[in-house]
Amino acid sequence: MPVSCESIPDDRQLVRYLVGLLPEEEAERLDEQSIVLDEVAARLRCVENDLVDAYVRGALEGEILERFEVCYLASPRRREKVEFAERFLGAVDGTPTPEVRVSPTTPPGADQTPYPATRSGAHARVVSRSRLVWSLAAAAILLLTCGILFVQDVGLRRGLSDAQREVAAAGSHARALAGQLDGQRAANDSMTKELDRLRAAPPIAAIALVLVPQTRAAGPVPVIALAPGSGMAAFDLELEATDFARYEVALKDPRTNQIVWRSDTLTPRLSRRPAAVAVAVPVTVLKPQHYSLELSGRNAAGVSEIIGSYAFQVQSR
Repeated sequence: MPVSCESIPDDRQLVRYLVGLLPEEEAERLDEQSIVLDEVAARLRCVENDLVDAYVRGALEGEILERFEVCYLASPRRREKVEFAERFLGAVDGTPTPEVRVSPTTPPGADQTPYPATRSGAHARVVSRSRLVWSLAAAAILLLTCGILFVQDVGLRRGLSDAQREVAAAGSHARALAGQLDGQRAANDSMTKELDRLRAAPPIAAIALVLVPQTRAAGPVPVIALAPGSGMAAFDLELEATDFARYEVALKDPRTNQIVWRSDTLTPRLSRRPAAVAVAVPVTVLKPQHYSLELSGRNAAGVSEIIGSYAFQVQSR
């Protein structure tokens, strides 16, 4: 059942709740409010303390007095509360208060009166005005101090909880930023290394020699002329089909049938028509003679398959 601040009961309802005079439905609602609402719980404690003090001083009358003695004092914990109030108020007033004799075996609703007749007599309920004023003032100061301490305790607990949540959120944010910073540093390092590699690499020929796969039909062999001091010789190896995502190129000397150089893993240039694999061969491994470039495709399992051979001839300028 939802509870709202607008439904907080007044002191009169709380007194009737404590002595068992509220209907069952209202009593259940107050039970729930005293658990889930700090304001109701604090107010209920204050009203209960006032009710016990009034009983000890003989200020209760009529139905409230009767229900207090029959219902409220049926609980051992509440009887201890009454006895404590007797001792406390006796010490505050400076004179002994009438002893409250509580019978723990008296069941709620019993016909017998478990308290001395002086409780219901007018003489026991009349307290001198000066003693009452000082006692009420002392009780008010005590209740005010308890209330202030309670409110401060609730505020401190809430503030601590909020601070812990803020610290945890700040820690998570800091860890996320640190991860992003580490990733950015790694990317910057990688870019710096690649830039250094490109700067240190020898120049590549401005125009690439386009080669087509060899066929059984005899035809002219493309010729590339290398100028002295050239760094790299560029080739575009045209593809008949793009069945692979990665390729490798091996430079073979036809006279000895030996591979004199291998490329790194290459990717096809699909934007070109027809598609081709671009490769740059260091001029230092080339001599004026015939060569062939063997193109291999690498599948997802890492297995290579030769898919074409491209012949060319090197001449010196």
